[in-house]
Amino acid sequence: MAGSGSTADRSRRSAPGGRAGARLRVVGAGLVALVLGGCSGEFPADAAKRSAAERAGDPAALVASLDAIEAWHVEHGTGVAATLRAPRAVASIEDAFASADGCTPTAELKALWSWRDGGTGAVPFIWYHDFLPLDDALAEYRSLLANPLVRWDPRYVPIFSFEGEWYAAYCGPEVTAAGPIVHFFLEDEARITHVNLAVLLAGMAEAMRTGAVRWRDGAMVEDIRALHRIHQRRNPGYPFPYHVPP
Repeated sequence: MAGSGSTADRSRRSAPGGRAGARLRVVGAGLVALVLGGCSGEFPADAAKRSAAERAGDPAALVASLDAIEAWHVEHGTGVAATLRAPRAVASIEDAFASADGCTPTAELKALWSWRDGGTGAVPFIWYHDFLPLDDALAEYRSLLANPLVRWDPRYVPIFSFEGEWYAAYCGPEVTAAGPIVHFFLEDEARITHVNLAVLLAGMAEAMRTGAVRWRDGAMVEDIRALHRIHQRRNPGYPFPYHVPP
């Protein structure tokens, strides 16, 4: 959440049942704030960043990063690997997107959900975000589109989420290999924060490997300054979506 200071406390998760209620409370509170404050996200449109995403598209590197993240969870006994669902067939992914007007799966999105079909549990997949199963991602996409307070851009599909906050990938007709990644929080503006999904996941895999995100006392905790350095090196010129203390 941009401007909120350290997010270490946000990666300490309750049991899955408790998290569902917490998600509804936080999203509800965010929507109340939008009504009262008139604040919502305007999704950016940047042709240069779409072209950069396409040029840097690398499904094989994306899968390698996913494998590394899963291996980190196995090594640290987080339990996340057991929550990951079986892969979706590419044809099934394409069929699922047929109902999403204006949004078609890029090669990166096909690689993502054909690796595993998401999975949510007591521990997040990356830092403090859940990896949404495809059907959940599209249900959330339709729900966000239907909410006039959110003004969700139909060219972005949510991938990783945490209680009113999403990382979403561009899926408009201009791209086929990969699209830029936007970070959106209900009470903040949407911003393109990562070149594409492969770059986002490579940064997260590096953060886990180097200790910028680590497993301690049954939770994922972070070194926000180290995460910022990794982000800026891999995404030069893109904003880091969190407050970094001086």
